[in-house]
Amino acid sequence: MNKIYLIGLSICLAACSQSKVQPTKQIHSVNDRNYSDIPKSNKIIAHKEKNVPVTYSVWASMPDHQQQIQAYKGYLQQQGLSTRVPDFEFFQTARDWQKCNDAEYEVPPRELWPNIVPTLNILNQFIEQKLIDQFTVTSVYRNYHLNQCAGGAGASKHVFNAALDFRIGSENPDPIEQINIEHVKAKLCQFWRDQGEALNMGLGVYASGQIHIDASGYRTWGVDHRYSSSPCIKDSLASNLITSLQQQ
Repeated sequence: MNKIYLIGLSICLAACSQSKVQPTKQIHSVNDRNYSDIPKSNKIIAHKEKNVPVTYSVWASMPDHQQQIQAYKGYLQQQGLSTRVPDFEFFQTARDWQKCNDAEYEVPPRELWPNIVPTLNILNQFIEQKLIDQFTVTSVYRNYHLNQCAGGAGASKHVFNAALDFRIGSENPDPIEQINIEHVKAKLCQFWRDQGEALNMGLGVYASGQIHIDASGYRTWGVDHRYSSSPCIKDSLASNLITSLQQQ
């Protein structure tokens, strides 16, 4: 009887020790990815991986849209350009598309493709000079009907595929992030003052963190679409005043 007991005890101890030695497997989600492993250039372009909306996947999977997307992106590559923007942002139209009963995504007509090239060059300079990193493109091309319905200007550069809007930071920033947003705006204004005339650059700067850029004329405006409301002008006037007082 004792012999049987000892055999049973030995088997139990062997099984227990084996379970302790066996390592526990860890299950990692996609969110566990180490972003420090992402190449530097990709971090500048995408700053965070973004989820592709289902609506875009469905739209882009249609054969006609696939051909249009490939042709447009191929044209931009021929111009030596990478959009540096996720496709689902680059092809979205306007935030009011649903209210206006229009398309959420659209490829502009072929004859308008060249118009976006100088604007994308400006955006790429922002990225390369590290003036922006946390940004989301909110509108590029808008057809005339959608632009009118969404309250766009009658001669909006978006209608001609010549403008690009993006938002700095998150849609509802906290006070600390808002400070960073204002800092980025100041850097963009300085870029406009230093290089805007040579680039024929238009820069719209809004309180919400929305930024408009185009290459259709050297000008700037702010929240009420007027030159006088642009923080680029206010910052410049304040800087000139301080310099003047220091020289007295």
